[in-house]
Amino acid sequence: MNSGVGSLFVVSPHLDDAVFGCATLLASPPGATVCTVFAGTPRAPQIQPWDAAAGFSDSSAAMRARTREDARALARLGARAIRLPFLDGQYGELPSVRTVARALLACFEPLDRSSLVVPLGLRHPDHLRVADAWLALLRTRAVQSCIVYEDAIHRTVPGITAARLDQLSAAGLRVTAFDASWTPQRESTRALRLKQLAVRDYGSQLQAFGEDIPADLSEPEHFWRVEWPRYQGASFSPRERDISDALSATLS
Repeated sequence: MNSGVGSLFVVSPHLDDAVFGCATLLASPPGATVCTVFAGTPRAPQIQPWDAAAGFSDSSAAMRARTREDARALARLGARAIRLPFLDGQYGELPSVRTVARALLACFEPLDRSSLVVPLGLRHPDHLRVADAWLALLRTRAVQSCIVYEDAIHRTVPGITAARLDQLSAAGLRVTAFDASWTPQRESTRALRLKQLAVRDYGSQLQAFGEDIPADLSEPEHFWRVEWPRYQGASFSPRERDISDALSATLS
């Protein structure tokens, strides 16, 4: 496959997911934009179990520190950050699919000729909400295709990645795996070392996992292209039809 991807617009559910899932791509070459969806801070400080496990007194302290961690990691990889103000699921109700999709499109559209890179959407409700948003953009033809990366850590559930890919194919999308010939610089010593260092920048999250670095973060990254085929007639589930119709009305 063609090894050129041009500039990258990488969507990250949280302030670590893009680095955990595709840091070697971010480093090959530098210059990507990473848009984190759930980067907002609750107005009233909260005390949540995950933040406590990460060593924080409350949500305000957590998000300040996590933003600094993210800034260090992205700078190391030569990427710039866009951080959306939505709250992640531990702090309250998630934004609607339409709201997330509109926000992503508003950030992505000005970056002409960039490649959209998104998480596959595995297990975690926040990741699933982001995946529903990029699927809505595909459904409405607001974007024609995207590069999908496998959600690190969540992918360790046996069979979960294969099941998700089957769902996308069953929905009428063309799903094509990238092999080692695609951006081969991802496998360079430089890119792999930068990922190691960038992962370590998220010290609070590694602490919450209860170990230095979860073993999965040293496993190879996987990518697919997801796009509409040339033919028409792809089926919609009732839920996808409702999302698509609402988003189409909003974007028109």
